[in-house]
Amino acid sequence: MEVKFLVIQGRPLRKSLVFPHGSYVFGRGAECHIRPNSEWVSRQHCQLLVADESASIRDLGSRNGTLINGERVMGERELTNGDQLQIGPLVFEVRLEATPASTPELLVVKPRSAAYVSATSACLATASAHAFSAQDDLTESRTLAITPQGIDIPSAST
Repeated sequence: MEVKFLVIQGRPLRKSLVFPHGSYVFGRGAECHIRPNSEWVSRQHCQLLVADESASIRDLGSRNGTLINGERVMGERELTNGDQLQIGPLVFEVRLEATPASTPELLVVKPRSAAYVSATSACLATASAHAFSAQDDLTESRTLAITPQGIDIPSAST
């Protein structure tokens, strides 16, 4: 299964985040995969778990809570297609899709050395800065693949 989060409230509006099989932590902490830049988001806010045939979200004791369709998540809760997930000021529409047999435009690379990780992080930082530029055409839809190094999301308050 592959999970897509479409940003429907906040920045970057109308952008999609793609999560293949795995576990992803959302929060402001440097150790998190997704780092929204908002004081409404805890250092370790919630965790997305993507399995072969399901996806769920677990609140990690966040101060402001994690909401699915306006209801606070207590413990872990399974996600369904079309759910609205709120993490701080960001609201995502959840899209669950069967994992395609082959995705030629999305290549998942696993780092093998510290030098490779450093180069990959630098590329991600550059790509993130471009992807979330203030001059972005908000009518254009972009999909971002999440990697083990994570991705930063700018504050939604503007």
